Amino acid sequence: MTQSYWLTEKINVSSEDLTDKAHFDVIIVGAGIAGLSVAYWLEKLNPNLNVAIIEKTQIGIGASGRNAGFVTCGSAEHFYKLEKQFGLNKATEIWKFSEKNRELLKSEIIEDDSASVNFLSTGSCTVAPSEDDWQRYHSLAATMKSVDIDVELIDEKYLGSHYGVRNFSGAIQYIHDGVIHPIKLLSKIKSKLHKTKFIFGTEVHGLESAGLDWSLRLKDKNVTANKVIFCLNGYSNTALSELTDIVKPQRGQVILTEPLPHFVQGPCYLTKHLCYFRQLPTGELLIGGFRNHDIEAENTSEDQITPKIQNALKDFAHSYFQNTDNVKINFQWSGIMGFTPDDQMIIGEHPKKKNVHVMAGCSGHGMGLSFHAALTLVENLNGKPAPDHLKISRFSF
Repeated sequence: MTQSYWLTEKINVSSEDLTDKAHFDVIIVGAGIAGLSVAYWLEKLNPNLNVAIIEKTQIGIGASGRNAGFVTCGSAEHFYKLEKQFGLNKATEIWKFSEKNRELLKSEIIEDDSASVNFLSTGSCTVAPSEDDWQRYHSLAATMKSVDIDVELIDEKYLGSHYGVRNFSGAIQYIHDGVIHPIKLLSKIKSKLHKTKFIFGTEVHGLESAGLDWSLRLKDKNVTANKVIFCLNGYSNTALSELTDIVKPQRGQVILTEPLPHFVQGPCYLTKHLCYFRQLPTGELLIGGFRNHDIEAENTSEDQITPKIQNALKDFAHSYFQNTDNVKINFQWSGIMGFTPDDQMIIGEHPKKKNVHVMAGCSGHGMGLSFHAALTLVENLNGKPAPDHLKISRFSF
């Protein structure tokens, strides 16, 4: 397993010592941002529930602790693809869902303590890969503004001085995005859980109906619950094999340099290489992406780095910025994401297993979706329909 820089930060939490046949109202499987967020909203909206989280290893060990720490709605190119796929109204709804995710995180978790999670509201930008794309971005920016998305065009000079990249005509900058330390964020969410119990060191080896409840077979005992919620994203098929063709794992790889003088304002996307980068408050340059250089090999759940992608990331670090020719790489890691056929999450009750619920398929946008998606799931438990683009029922089992 690769070593993520974020996971050098430890979250202290004790594991519940269970008796056999322990019973809970709700069991959540997975202690990433999805699982912790579901627990948060369950406690807030249903404070009398008895809730437990089952996690094989540690909090945030999956994609939640292996991403870039972007709290973003995605690139401007992402909005362009949403519009082509769903039309302008639905694309706007999906974008606004992520905007609300960011605002909910700020109001419910971060509050007035941004420093504790290294949250910075920086804006983000999407670089135009070519002159033709730059001309297209003028129209795209106008479309986004027409639906009240706060974007602006920035030229080559601004792009160089605020984001550090050179030899591009310009970019679309979105004003409201930000960056965060993902494990510190998970620690903050966990600190707000007052009743939820944690069960570490085991995975779910079996799920069986037990009258009106569900029995989960763990390593050395069984536990039961009225409801079970699987929050495993790219690893969903390890617990529910029927999700194999609905949530497919894809690997993403990342590098982190030694500290540098500050020259990158906020998260930046270069979609030509499926590339993204940012600079940490302590100066390290984080670069991820380049999956399209070896896409078949990256369609995997194997957590490991590969020379082809890592060399592309290093070449980018050394050649696309000023004064980084010989920069040292301090960390290299990978993470496993979960993608659905339409690149939108699935939320809701399993169509063939009553009271078994799923939240998965973040499709590379876990930090930008999961907190709001968890609220949507908990509201769905209470009878409120999820938005159509998130409903699990859009896929056949």
